[in-house]
Amino acid sequence: MKVFVSSVIRGFEPFREAAVEALRVLGHEPVRAEDFGASPDSPQQACLAGVRASDAVVLLLGARYGARQASGRSATHEEYLEARERCPVLVFVQEGMEWEPEQDAFVNEVQDWAAGHLTMRFASLEELRDAVIRALRDLELSRAVGPVDEEELLVRARTVMPAAHGLGTARLVVVVTGGPYQQVIRPAELEDPGLEDELLQEAMFGPTRLLDRRAGTASRIEGHALLLEQGVAGILLDEVGTVRMVHPALRDQGRGLSLPVLIEEEILDLIERSLRFAGWIMDRVDSLHRLSDVAPLVGLVGAGYVGWRTRAEHERSPHSVELGMARSDPLVVALSPARRHRSTLKLAASRLAEDFTALLRREMRRGLT
Repeated sequence: MKVFVSSVIRGFEPFREAAVEALRVLGHEPVRAEDFGASPDSPQQACLAGVRASDAVVLLLGARYGARQASGRSATHEEYLEARERCPVLVFVQEGMEWEPEQDAFVNEVQDWAAGHLTMRFASLEELRDAVIRALRDLELSRAVGPVDEEELLVRARTVMPAAHGLGTARLVVVVTGGPYQQVIRPAELEDPGLEDELLQEAMFGPTRLLDRRAGTASRIEGHALLLEQGVAGILLDEVGTVRMVHPALRDQGRGLSLPVLIEEEILDLIERSLRFAGWIMDRVDSLHRLSDVAPLVGLVGAGYVGWRTRAEHERSPHSVELGMARSDPLVVALSPARRHRSTLKLAASRLAEDFTALLRREMRRGLT
């Protein structure tokens, strides 16, 4: 496994070497700025390329922030931002130090994102070496079941995409699959009423509320999955950690109060809340982070002959709309690459939702009549 070592260099050389020694003890290949040869790229471009080519990042944080690059951030800060959504980041913070103000803010930023990273503290070279070895062994154990297969994640996500119910029942579907493929919920745990109660509590009253607290909810076990349903809306959770969330997509759907139109801002909000909810579910059923990577997929089901517009466009012309032609059903979009580090579900949900919304907009606005 290639592991990038990220930190300030000047004055921190002994700690960087201790981390490298730990990597070599476990048979991993360290990647660091000191080892890069001559290159037409700038040193920082070479380092960022090294981050992208690595399987994990060891981030060492001491008192100094480091010199600012053209971006206004330090080289270490840039490397962290490049890594945090691509691969596991193992964070090691030096204790008993008086932080530079910029470094204090950086450490706080990293700790705010700690839900997706492993954070440990050290005071000596020996403590750092031991901590790196423990962290990497834990990472190896979490990956022992096999590699993450992006195509398998996407196939599994498409498999649970629901079929259309006919005209007038357009639904937005967000599916998140996790890998490497393995069971994270036992059949008995899936039937536990406590799990169902927690899901309902979060779905109806949590910060990422997805279900209508005023509506009745039916629950059932189907195959290897738990389903919570409210008419066309619902949540699916299966034993390998797949999460599917289905929402009515049309404004005032079923009430005959509006034209068949999708409001872009409402779709964006539903996608973002769904991604955050999926992140919450995964933390609930897989607290050990055995599922390290995810592939979110977003689809529109039953959205033929439906318009797409922003809220402002709809307010300017609420009684007429250009309707799309019949299209493949479901209309499904994925990111490229589709596979993302699991922490992005909660920590980059806004950006992911913006990208998915842009992809849906492109597809929906093709071939308007």
